[in-house]
Amino acid sequence: MTAAPARRSEGGNEGSIDVAFTPAEEVRPTDVALVVDVLRASSTIVAALDGGFERVLCVGDVEGARRLRTAGRELAGEQGCRPIEGFDYGNSPGEFQSAPVAELVLCTTNGTPAVLAAADAADEVLVASLINFDAVVRAVPDGTDVTIVCSGTNQRFALEDAYAAGRLVQRLGRRRTDAAVAAAQLAGSYVDSNAPLAQSADAGVLEATGQSADIEFCARESVFDVVPRVAGIRDGIAVVEKSHFGPSPDERHTAGDGVRQHPRAELIT
Repeated sequence: MTAAPARRSEGGNEGSIDVAFTPAEEVRPTDVALVVDVLRASSTIVAALDGGFERVLCVGDVEGARRLRTAGRELAGEQGCRPIEGFDYGNSPGEFQSAPVAELVLCTTNGTPAVLAAADAADEVLVASLINFDAVVRAVPDGTDVTIVCSGTNQRFALEDAYAAGRLVQRLGRRRTDAAVAAAQLAGSYVDSNAPLAQSADAGVLEATGQSADIEFCARESVFDVVPRVAGIRDGIAVVEKSHFGPSPDERHTAGDGVRQHPRAELIT
């Protein structure tokens, strides 16, 4: 896929909006993908960038994350909802109050693979959660086709992600696919975000593993202005940085082989 800033749908129409309830669903080519993993990877990425990390390197497997350890980087992630042995952090967004180094390598069961999958289908990938909800809505360009990619849980439907997707559908407008209609209907059945998160299977796992504080943290709405954006992807690593309401065309680079490449390629090699 050739790198490009998010484009507006042709013909001056309102654009469309779709929802993939799990990354296992085929994500059709789209202008903008919004990756949602409310509990917890997308919330963790938001909190880490807000806490001072300059970028988050999303990887899909533990050994890949370990290979990236070097001076100026720390490792975070989970397997089976538990911190990974030898990593500096787990996947609790509340851990990231400050950033002792520039880069955080993140590896999670569902969220980081969803970021990588979305980057294969979209011109522009933003990371969305409830905690940065308003900022993400403002960042999506008018008239673009949007696909919301829910991370799900082990390739299965996750209630909290579908709820957040439905809320985004309600706010972003556009022509809705059947999946988008279903997500909006689901979101409309709740009066606030507390119930869908508390009722989710992922919340049950967090409670069982002594991490229930993360549920309350992630249920808050629009408490961060950070909009994480995939600035480049190469060799199975997605580089996520802060975006301020829309990319610059100069911020994306294409290598000679057509692989999207971060402007500072040495950071991801």
